[in-house]
Amino acid sequence: MLRPAVCAAAFLVLAPAALAARPGLAEVHGPTGYLLAQANTGAYAYPADGSVLHIGSAAATSAGVDLRDVRLFRGLVYADRVYVPARGFAGARVEGLVVAGRGEAGAPNTVLPLGGSSYLVALQEAVAPGQSGASAGLVGLRVYVADASLGVPAGTQLLVGVARAAGAPAAFHSRPGRRYAVLGVAPTPFPASFAGTPEPPALTPLAAEAGAVGARAVSIVERYLGIPYVWAGADPVTGFDCSGLVMFVYRQLGISLNHFSGDQWYEGTRVPPGELAPGDLVFFHMGSNGPGHVGMYIGNDQFVHAPHTGDVVKISSLLDPSYALGYVGAVRPY
Repeated sequence: MLRPAVCAAAFLVLAPAALAARPGLAEVHGPTGYLLAQANTGAYAYPADGSVLHIGSAAATSAGVDLRDVRLFRGLVYADRVYVPARGFAGARVEGLVVAGRGEAGAPNTVLPLGGSSYLVALQEAVAPGQSGASAGLVGLRVYVADASLGVPAGTQLLVGVARAAGAPAAFHSRPGRRYAVLGVAPTPFPASFAGTPEPPALTPLAAEAGAVGARAVSIVERYLGIPYVWAGADPVTGFDCSGLVMFVYRQLGISLNHFSGDQWYEGTRVPPGELAPGDLVFFHMGSNGPGHVGMYIGNDQFVHAPHTGDVVKISSLLDPSYALGYVGAVRPY
């Protein structure tokens, strides 16, 4: 709602092929979802100097995962304690959370920017792609890295406090070839294939006109109806989240958007309600970091969006009370 070359090749070479089959209490996944490193019980540092991830102590029981003195990116993110129960939200907490020198509450599903399009999400439920929506439990802190400014390749994800490490179903950690990341990165250690995904033709001068661009965006977004929702997803192979869907569509039209609905709120011209046109971005549920949800208007009071975990890209109505009451405005991104 969440959008490099630094040592990318070295990461793939050094990634241990025989990492423990059981999920780690914290995990680092490369841009294609490959598991680069995982923390188990005790203190932990990645790499050796702890510049990316430092954990003072980590423990897991059947009740949950408990991490203390957590530092990410040389202290850009700090938490006194991250506790994630094995099941459900009850008791989950992030204590003493400080991001870029500012104290944060760390409430469930809080999205905090880390500079550029990188972001952190606190206490977010995860769903493993390809597992028919089966829940992998809560993740205490998830970081999505959008560019190389944090010292790791763009697309890297850190999952800190992984509930499934406390005793997830065996399907999540014992099946060969299934050691892929949750939350929207690719399920394979190589780039996902887009075979069978139609590409739009190149823009013509006529298509550069405003109405034509919006209509083209609608024709593209409707191809992805039925694609599963996945946090941080930004392609039809692994799934979409709300901002990833509109970002992916407009990228095909040569228009660059960030992978965060709070950024997309500022990436265009405001559109009054009476002037909505197909292709406009519609936003809902304003928070401290901007709107928490985005979709694409397609006309007749309808919009396409990726709603939430367990759902798929679909068409909804702006007149539905759940959206009408949360509507905050629209942006034309071209």
